[in-house]
Parts: sequence; structure tokens; C-alpha cells
Amino acid sequence: MEQKILSYSISLALCLLLSLPLQAQNSSLSSPPANNPPKKEKKEAKEEVYYPLYNGISVSVDLWGPGSKLLGSDFFSSEVAVDVNLKNRFFPIVELGYGNTDTWSDKGVHYKTGAPYFRIGMDYNALYNKKHGHMILVGLRYAATGFKYDVEALAVNDPEYGGSLGNPNLVDGIWGNSLPFNYKGMKGSMQWAEFCVGIRAHVWKDLYMGWALRFKFRLSSSVAGHGDPWYVPGYGKYNGNTTGVTYTITYKLPF
Repeated sequence: MEQKILSYSISLALCLLLSLPLQAQNSSLSSPPANNPPKKEKKEAKEEVYYPLYNGISVSVDLWGPGSKLLGSDFFSSEVAVDVNLKNRFFPIVELGYGNTDTWSDKGVHYKTGAPYFRIGMDYNALYNKKHGHMILVGLRYAATGFKYDVEALAVNDPEYGGSLGNPNLVDGIWGNSLPFNYKGMKGSMQWAEFCVGIRAHVWKDLYMGWALRFKFRLSSSVAGHGDPWYVPGYGKYNGNTTGVTYTITYKLPF
């Protein structure tokens, strides 16, 4: 009798032990899954663009002046610029050029001049943190030139009585007669400031092309007593403030 009870107890214990993992498995299947928050994808950190202090020297040549002369402009100008790239952000720049004109006005006045000019200043690249190489440049310049100029108004000969009648297009408002004149080698000078805005596009390897608008403001000037100049090399027409355009091709030197 005792042996039957012992075997029955052992069988009951084995059944209980076998039923425990089954109940645990059923409970895990019946219980709803825990609401684990979805893992957030790590955003890729933006690649930082780093430029050293010195990024090279560039040389630019203006094509607008020669091109406009070929298309019939009254004056010619050509210039070369050298700038230094600092952190792809600041561009100290020096510009050297030469301008001249030799033309007649509709009133029979001949004007002639030719002289070098220079500018010095700084450009700022608004796209300094980009890697594509294109630039939006905003800058300031100080400019100056000294020049000589000739002004001549040819006289008109009287077809009936001979002799000079002067130039009938130039009449003295007080005395009523014409005012022929011929002054050569008169000296003049000018200083002016420029505000520049433009673009420089990367074309191929170390080659760039771009254009700029220049707003010019006269600071000081000196002219001869016999007449104002009509054209100032590097500045343009003498009277009032003026604007200019440059279209440049730029090469970045390999050092």
C-alpha cells in the first residue's frame, strides 16, 4: 500500500513539473507584446567643410572692356586682377588696368586720353561653406588714376569769304560768338570708391568665369582750368557717379 502511494506521488510530481513550462509558454503567447518604442534612426551628421587659412592665388583677366570696344564703344579698357583666397571666405584683391579713348562728339569736339589705373580692396564669398566651387562675391574697392587729356574743337572755314568761323556748335552764351579751342596735355586725377557684386563659377579644374556689377562713387578729382575731361580711365564718364561691368576669366595658380 505504501509503495502505491509513493509511486502515485512521484507520478503527480512529474506531471506538475511538465505542466509548468507549458503554462509559461501559453502565458507568453496570450499576453500582448510590450509597446517598445521604435528605434530612431541616427541622422547622419552633416559633413563639415573645412578650409585652411591659405587656399591659393588667382589671376583674372577682364574680357568686357575689349569686347565692348569691338562692338563700337567710345572707349577701351583692359585690366588684370590678382586675389588671395583666405579660408574660401575673404579675398584681398589688387586690380591694374589701362583705359583710353580717342573720339569725336556730335558737336565736333575731339577728346583724347589714355592712362593706367589701379584698385585695391576685398571680396567676401557668401558661399564660403560650400564645396562645389561656385562663389557669390560682394566687395569694396578704392581706386585712383592720374592722366593727361586733350580737348580740341576744330574751327569751320567760311565758304564765301574765307577765314575761320570757329565752331558754330559751340557758342558763348554771353558774347554770342563761337568758341574754338585746342588744349593738349592737360592734367587730371581722380579717386573713387566702388561697391561690387557678382558671381564666379567653377568651369573646369582650376578655371573659373564670372561677372560683376560695379557701382562707382567719385571721392575727389582735379582737372585743368580749360575744361573737364569727358572720360576718366577706369572710371568712365566724368560727370556724376557711374556704373560698370566686368566679365572675367580666372585661373587659380597651382601653389
